[in-house]
Amino acid sequence: MRKRYKLPKPDSVFGLLTEQASHLVSAADMLTKLLASDLDERDSLNSQMHAIEHAADEASHAVFKKVNRTFVTPLDREDLHDLSSLIDDCVDAMDEAGDLMTLYRIEKLPKPTVDQVTLIGRCARLTHEIIPTLGNIDDSLRDYWIEINGLENQGDKAYRKMLGKLMNSDRPALEVLKIKGVIDALEEALDSFEELAVVVESIAIKEA
Repeated sequence: MRKRYKLPKPDSVFGLLTEQASHLVSAADMLTKLLASDLDERDSLNSQMHAIEHAADEASHAVFKKVNRTFVTPLDREDLHDLSSLIDDCVDAMDEAGDLMTLYRIEKLPKPTVDQVTLIGRCARLTHEIIPTLGNIDDSLRDYWIEINGLENQGDKAYRKMLGKLMNSDRPALEVLKIKGVIDALEEALDSFEELAVVVESIAIKEA
C-alpha cells in the first residue's frame, strides 16, 4: 500500500502536473469505451477523446508556463519539462489509437487488444497516483518504475504475439494495415509510459 501524502496545492508545479496526469486516466477510460463500442457510437466517443486530448494539451501548457515563471523549481527544470512532455505523449498516443479505430472503421479488433488497453489503464492510474508524491522521494517511486517496466514488458510480448498472428492471418492486406496502425499506437502509449517512468527513476536517484 502506498503512503498517504498531503496533496500539492492546485496552483503549484506538482499540483498542475497532477491535474495534467488526471487526463491520462480519462483518456485510458475513453479508450476502453471506444474499444468496446459499435461503429455507430465511435464518432461521438472519439470527439470526447479529442476533448480530453485538448484539455491535456492545455494542462501541459500550464505546467510549462509555471515552470518557466518559477525562479526556484522543486525539481530540476529539465526533469519537470520531460515529465510534462511525456504525459502529453501518452495522451497523444491514446488519442491516435482512438482516432484510427474510428477513421478506419474497424468493426472488431483482435481480442489481445483488450489486454493492451487494460495495461495502459493500469499505467495511467499508477502514474496519476505517483505524480503528487514527487515532492517526497521514497521507495514508492522505485516500486512505481519497476511496476511500469513490468507492465510495458507484458505489453511488448502481447504486441509481438498479436503482430505475428496478424501477419500470418488470412485477413485482407488493407485490414491488416488498419489493425496494425491501431496496435502500433497502443504500443507507443505503453512505450511513452515507460519513458516517463525512467524520468521518475532519474529524479529519485538525483533527489535521494
